[in-house]
Amino acid sequence: MSANFGNRNAGARLRRKRGVSPIIATILLVAITVVLAAVLYVLVSGLTSHGASTPYSISFVSTSNTGSGTTYWDYMGITPTTGLTTSAFGMKVTQPGGTTLPLGAAPATCVLTAAPSSTTCTGVAGDWYGVLMSATSSDPVALYSSAGWTYASGTTTVALNNGYTLIVVTATSVAGSGDVISAFSSGTSSVSGSGSL
Repeated sequence: MSANFGNRNAGARLRRKRGVSPIIATILLVAITVVLAAVLYVLVSGLTSHGASTPYSISFVSTSNTGSGTTYWDYMGITPTTGLTTSAFGMKVTQPGGTTLPLGAAPATCVLTAAPSSTTCTGVAGDWYGVLMSATSSDPVALYSSAGWTYASGTTTVALNNGYTLIVVTATSVAGSGDVISAFSSGTSSVSGSGSL
Protein backbone atom coordinates (compact mmCIF):
# COMPACT_ATOMS: atom_id res chain seq x y z
CA MET A 1 0.00 0.00 0.00
CA SER A 2 2.78 2.41 0.85
CA ALA A 3 4.46 1.54 -2.46
CA ASN A 4 1.34 2.62 -4.37
CA PHE A 5 1.14 5.82 -2.36
CA GLY A 6 4.79 6.57 -3.23
CA ASN A 7 4.13 5.99 -6.93
CA ARG A 8 1.21 8.36 -6.83
CA ASN A 9 3.33 11.05 -5.19
CA ALA A 10 6.05 10.56 -7.82
CA GLY A 11 3.45 10.88 -10.60
CA ALA A 12 2.10 14.08 -9.08
CA ARG A 13 5.61 15.50 -8.84
CA LEU A 14 6.22 14.66 -12.49
CA ARG A 15 3.00 16.39 -13.54
CA ARG A 16 4.00 19.49 -11.57
CA LYS A 17 7.43 19.59 -13.26
CA ARG A 18 6.07 19.42 -16.83
CA GLY A 19 6.60 22.57 -18.98
CA VAL A 20 3.90 24.74 -20.51
CA SER A 21 1.71 23.24 -23.16
CA PRO A 22 2.88 23.39 -26.80
CA ILE A 23 0.09 25.82 -27.70
CA ILE A 24 1.07 28.32 -25.01
CA ALA A 25 4.75 27.92 -25.93
CA THR A 26 3.96 28.72 -29.56
CA ILE A 27 1.93 31.79 -28.58
CA LEU A 28 4.79 33.03 -26.37
CA LEU A 29 7.35 32.54 -29.14
CA VAL A 30 5.21 34.43 -31.64
CA ALA A 31 4.63 37.28 -29.17
CA ILE A 32 8.36 37.58 -28.40
CA THR A 33 9.17 37.59 -32.12
CA VAL A 34 6.61 40.35 -32.81
CA VAL A 35 7.93 42.50 -29.96
CA LEU A 36 11.55 42.08 -31.12
CA ALA A 37 10.60 42.91 -34.72
CA ALA A 38 8.77 46.06 -33.59
CA VAL A 39 11.74 47.23 -31.52
CA LEU A 40 14.13 46.56 -34.41
CA TYR A 41 11.86 48.46 -36.84
CA VAL A 42 11.74 51.50 -34.54
CA LEU A 43 15.52 51.50 -34.17
CA VAL A 44 16.21 51.14 -37.90
CA SER A 45 13.59 53.70 -38.98
CA GLY A 46 15.03 56.18 -36.48
CA LEU A 47 18.50 55.75 -37.96
CA THR A 48 17.44 56.01 -41.60
CA SER A 49 15.02 58.92 -41.22
CA HIS A 50 17.59 61.06 -39.39
CA GLY A 51 19.41 61.99 -42.58
CA ALA A 52 16.20 62.39 -44.57
CA SER A 53 14.86 65.11 -42.28
CA THR A 54 17.96 67.32 -42.49
CA PRO A 55 16.93 70.98 -42.56
CA TYR A 56 18.16 72.91 -45.59
CA SER A 57 18.00 76.56 -46.48
CA ILE A 58 18.39 78.50 -49.69
CA SER A 59 18.60 82.23 -50.27
CA PHE A 60 17.71 84.10 -53.44
CA VAL A 61 19.37 87.44 -54.23
CA SER A 62 18.27 89.55 -57.18
CA THR A 63 21.31 90.30 -59.34
CA SER A 64 19.73 91.93 -62.41
CA ASN A 65 16.58 92.11 -64.49
CA THR A 66 15.75 92.72 -68.10
CA GLY A 67 12.82 92.58 -70.47
CA SER A 68 10.17 94.39 -72.42
CA GLY A 69 6.76 93.76 -73.93
CA THR A 70 5.49 90.44 -72.57
CA THR A 71 8.76 88.84 -71.47
CA TYR A 72 10.71 89.82 -68.35
CA TRP A 73 13.65 88.02 -66.78
CA ASP A 74 14.70 88.44 -63.15
CA TYR A 75 18.09 86.89 -62.38
CA MET A 76 18.34 85.44 -58.88
CA GLY A 77 21.65 84.31 -57.41
CA ILE A 78 21.25 81.14 -55.32
CA THR A 79 23.08 80.32 -52.08
CA PRO A 80 22.05 76.88 -50.72
CA THR A 81 23.24 74.89 -47.74
CA THR A 82 25.48 71.95 -48.57
CA GLY A 83 23.69 68.87 -49.87
CA LEU A 84 20.52 70.55 -51.17
CA THR A 85 19.14 69.14 -54.41
CA THR A 86 16.30 70.35 -56.62
CA SER A 87 14.24 67.23 -55.87
CA ALA A 88 13.92 68.34 -52.23
CA PHE A 89 12.09 71.61 -52.81
CA GLY A 90 9.64 73.62 -54.87
CA MET A 91 9.23 77.38 -55.18
CA LYS A 92 6.46 79.98 -55.15
CA VAL A 93 6.20 83.68 -55.86
CA THR A 94 4.09 85.68 -53.44
CA GLN A 95 2.84 89.15 -54.34
CA PRO A 96 2.31 91.99 -51.86
CA GLY A 97 -0.86 91.26 -49.92
CA GLY A 98 -0.18 87.51 -49.88
CA THR A 99 -1.52 86.49 -53.30
CA THR A 100 0.48 83.68 -54.91
CA LEU A 101 1.46 84.23 -58.54
CA PRO A 102 0.38 81.10 -60.47
CA LEU A 103 3.14 78.77 -61.63
CA GLY A 104 2.74 78.28 -65.38
CA ALA A 105 4.00 75.93 -68.06
CA ALA A 106 7.31 76.78 -69.72
CA PRO A 107 7.02 77.26 -73.49
CA ALA A 108 8.13 74.29 -75.57
CA THR A 109 10.81 76.50 -77.15
CA CYS A 110 12.51 77.00 -73.76
CA VAL A 111 14.71 73.93 -74.18
CA LEU A 112 17.36 72.56 -71.85
CA THR A 113 19.99 71.84 -74.51
CA ALA A 114 20.98 75.39 -75.46
CA ALA A 115 21.38 78.78 -73.83
CA PRO A 116 17.93 80.34 -73.31
CA SER A 117 17.00 83.61 -74.96
CA SER A 118 14.11 86.05 -74.75
CA THR A 119 12.70 84.50 -77.92
CA THR A 120 12.82 80.91 -76.63
CA CYS A 121 11.92 81.45 -72.97
CA THR A 122 9.06 83.91 -73.28
CA GLY A 123 6.66 85.15 -70.64
CA VAL A 124 3.30 83.47 -70.08
CA ALA A 125 0.44 85.85 -69.26
CA GLY A 126 -0.42 85.85 -65.55
CA ASP A 127 2.08 83.11 -64.71
CA TRP A 128 5.74 82.60 -63.93
CA TYR A 129 8.28 79.80 -64.36
CA GLY A 130 11.98 79.40 -63.62
CA VAL A 131 15.09 78.44 -65.57
CA LEU A 132 17.99 77.11 -63.49
CA MET A 133 21.32 78.07 -65.04
CA SER A 134 24.58 76.16 -64.60
CA ALA A 135 27.22 77.56 -62.29
CA THR A 136 29.92 76.82 -64.86
CA SER A 137 28.31 77.59 -68.24
CA SER A 138 25.49 79.57 -69.82
CA ASP A 139 23.43 76.43 -70.32
CA PRO A 140 20.19 75.72 -68.43
CA VAL A 141 20.23 72.58 -66.28
CA ALA A 142 16.57 72.49 -65.20
CA LEU A 143 13.19 74.16 -65.65
CA TYR A 144 10.74 74.76 -62.83
CA SER A 145 7.15 75.06 -64.01
CA SER A 146 3.67 73.71 -63.35
CA ALA A 147 5.10 70.31 -64.34
CA GLY A 148 7.58 70.54 -61.46
CA TRP A 149 11.29 70.25 -62.10
CA THR A 150 12.26 69.01 -65.55
CA TYR A 151 15.84 68.23 -66.51
CA ALA A 152 18.11 67.61 -69.42
CA SER A 153 18.05 64.05 -70.71
CA GLY A 154 19.15 61.43 -68.18
CA THR A 155 19.10 63.76 -65.15
CA THR A 156 16.65 63.36 -62.27
CA THR A 157 17.94 66.02 -59.88
CA VAL A 158 20.59 68.73 -59.61
CA ALA A 159 22.86 69.12 -56.59
CA LEU A 160 23.00 72.83 -55.94
CA ASN A 161 25.99 74.88 -54.87
CA ASN A 162 26.92 78.53 -54.89
CA GLY A 163 27.03 79.98 -58.37
CA TYR A 164 23.75 78.71 -59.80
CA THR A 165 21.36 81.32 -61.13
CA LEU A 166 17.59 81.10 -61.33
CA ILE A 167 15.91 83.15 -64.05
CA VAL A 168 12.34 83.99 -63.06
CA VAL A 169 10.40 84.48 -66.28
CA THR A 170 7.18 86.53 -66.22
CA ALA A 171 4.93 88.30 -68.72
CA THR A 172 4.90 91.54 -66.70
CA SER A 173 7.77 93.12 -64.81
CA VAL A 174 7.87 92.16 -61.12
CA ALA A 175 11.27 93.70 -60.33
CA GLY A 176 11.01 96.01 -57.33
CA SER A 177 7.29 95.31 -56.92
CA GLY A 178 7.64 93.63 -53.54
CA ASP A 179 7.14 90.11 -54.92
CA VAL A 180 9.00 87.43 -52.95
CA ILE A 181 10.22 84.06 -54.19
CA SER A 182 10.44 81.37 -51.53
CA ALA A 183 11.34 77.70 -51.29
CA PHE A 184 9.25 75.00 -49.66
CA SER A 185 9.80 71.30 -48.99
CA SER A 186 8.63 68.87 -51.65
CA GLY A 187 10.29 65.79 -50.17
CA THR A 188 11.06 64.47 -46.70
CA SER A 189 13.64 67.14 -45.90
CA SER A 190 12.87 70.56 -44.45
CA VAL A 191 13.68 73.36 -46.93
CA SER A 192 13.16 77.08 -46.39
CA GLY A 193 14.43 80.39 -47.69
CA SER A 194 13.31 83.38 -49.72
CA GLY A 195 14.37 86.54 -51.51
CA SER A 196 12.83 89.66 -53.02
CA LEU A 197 12.48 89.90 -56.77
